[in-house]
Amino acid sequence: MVFIETVLLIIITTRVASLSPLAVPIPTPALSEDHQMAPEELLKSFGLSEPGVRRWYSEPPQYMLDLYNEIADSNGLTRLPGPYGATIVRAFSEKDGSRDSVFSFSVTGLGADEQVLEVEFHVHYSRLTKAERHLLQDNIYMIEIHWVKERGHQLLVKEKVAAHSSGWRVFKVGRGIVGTSALSEYDQRRVTLEVTATTLTGDSLPLRLHHGVHGPRQPLLVFFSLHSSGNNTITAPVSIPEVKKEFESPLANRVRRSLHESFPRIPQGCVRRDMNVDFGTIGWSSWIVYPKSYNAYQCTGQCMFPLGQNLNPTNHATVQSIIHLSGEFPDVQRPCCVPSSYANLSILFYDAEENVVLKQYEQMVALQCGCH
Repeated sequence: MVFIETVLLIIITTRVASLSPLAVPIPTPALSEDHQMAPEELLKSFGLSEPGVRRWYSEPPQYMLDLYNEIADSNGLTRLPGPYGATIVRAFSEKDGSRDSVFSFSVTGLGADEQVLEVEFHVHYSRLTKAERHLLQDNIYMIEIHWVKERGHQLLVKEKVAAHSSGWRVFKVGRGIVGTSALSEYDQRRVTLEVTATTLTGDSLPLRLHHGVHGPRQPLLVFFSLHSSGNNTITAPVSIPEVKKEFESPLANRVRRSLHESFPRIPQGCVRRDMNVDFGTIGWSSWIVYPKSYNAYQCTGQCMFPLGQNLNPTNHATVQSIIHLSGEFPDVQRPCCVPSSYANLSILFYDAEENVVLKQYEQMVALQCGCH
């Protein structure tokens, strides 16, 4: 063992001494500064066929903003799974045809591989008047949600409501309203719901419901889904400590520069460096709500022997590095410096139909680098 270690040490010393000086590495530009990057290809990587659309006066529903802040941190890194374990949440605003107690939605954008887990109907309503409350027994009344279809109505929800209640109410209407046939990305399906209120004895009550495509009280039909063929594992972000630079005196700086000029520069090892993606620079800031940018990071440098445990080397990479170092097999290259762990990214955006979507993308941020 001592002999082998001595031989490897001699080889390493010889290799280092024979290295030619390397130029000072030029900082890699941020992804947003690469003018050769095609936004169309980047769209495909986000699972989109076309950019989203957002009118200047449009504001995302408060529910979607709150949900984003709940499952993602300030950098957009996913920290919690979505409701029902969903990785995609789509909020559909009501369309033409809504009136009084009838709410109409146009469901679009669902992928063929998207599995709907649950559907919620969010509606804002006002409290019953004093005269109407006198008609109730035990200060309770009933709310029913009906699915309006071509061949009649189907009861989806029936709940008891307190007489003095008001504000937002969420009804689980079930994934059955999607239908039996799968929707493609370009398909459109109209979903119409009717809300009725009655006393416990069946007498009708004039419930005041709020409508509107925009504004803080706009009704929503919210779809919770995930990719049926994908991996739904949520990787929690790992905090990586910052390396603080120690103060160097002018004399130390001169000595360091002299050493760099006198001796060959050793290639930089495998490290994680910044790679900033700025949606504003590529023209997406109008329809991507959050985050406006994020640091995807990149892994650069060479995997030099011996591979430290901080580089998370595989057994294969360790053997490959030793064979490469021996020089007996010129075709054997060094192991590659690549991401060894990732974090998921949550993005809140408008799709091409002006619906607000919250989607989790897997393995979007490199947390650590390793030799593989």
